[in-house]
Amino acid sequence: MDLLSLIITLIVGLVASFIAIWQARTQRVRQVEDVYVTRYWSLLDRLDPRTLRGLDGHDLSKEEELAIRLYFRLSEDQADLRAQSWVSDDTWREWKGAIHSQMSRSPFNRLWEETRQDSDAGRDYSFQHLREICRNADYDPRPKSRWRRLRHRA
Repeated sequence: MDLLSLIITLIVGLVASFIAIWQARTQRVRQVEDVYVTRYWSLLDRLDPRTLRGLDGHDLSKEEELAIRLYFRLSEDQADLRAQSWVSDDTWREWKGAIHSQMSRSPFNRLWEETRQDSDAGRDYSFQHLREICRNADYDPRPKSRWRRLRHRA
């Protein structure tokens, strides 16, 4: 009877430990996502309402152009985080749709073309993920291994 009690206690302890680790990881993923959402809104706060509406008939201020270029880097960082399993499936679905949509709107698309040219010339990031998101709205850089996806799913 003592051996059975020990085995049951050990199993309960292992299950409780696994649940605690899973919950801590999920909480860390949510914290990382929250940081990036905050960065996103701080960049959008720097844009003129006409720019946010996709109206390209006005001149962008230097601050607006900088904010848009920083948005490109933020988007690439978000995809990098997804590739490292730091972004949940639900959050990625929202982010990739928003990124794909935003990149096709003026003046983002105009500045993106310039940024891609700079990148191709070696003057900027390669933007590997962002290029793929622009080509394919369903792109997901998450780990392809079934075990890694299961282990890192939040």
